[in-house]
Amino acid sequence: MNGTEIVLAIISVFGTLSSITFAYLAFKRNNKTDDRKEAKSEGVLISDVGYIKSSIDRIEKTLDKLQEKYDDLHTRVTLIEQKVDDHITNTDIHSKGAK
Repeated sequence: MNGTEIVLAIISVFGTLSSITFAYLAFKRNNKTDDRKEAKSEGVLISDVGYIKSSIDRIEKTLDKLQEKYDDLHTRVTLIEQKVDDHITNTDIHSKGAK
């Protein structure tokens, strides 16, 4: 082996090692970028779930208020129906010839 072949062999080994090193560094860099993207996506999902949860809580509160109003209205209508029935069945008011 002469000097030129030795130099070319060293250069080829160095080139191979440097390409492996650069490939590894590029992989690590892309891996970090992918981790950031995944973390961002996960953060967006968690934020959206929190928003949906708070919206559902607001809807439940509104439904509770509506249920209370409905119950109150139902009670009042029931009382009115009872009073109307009592009024209709009152014979003193609806007797024939009463003035």
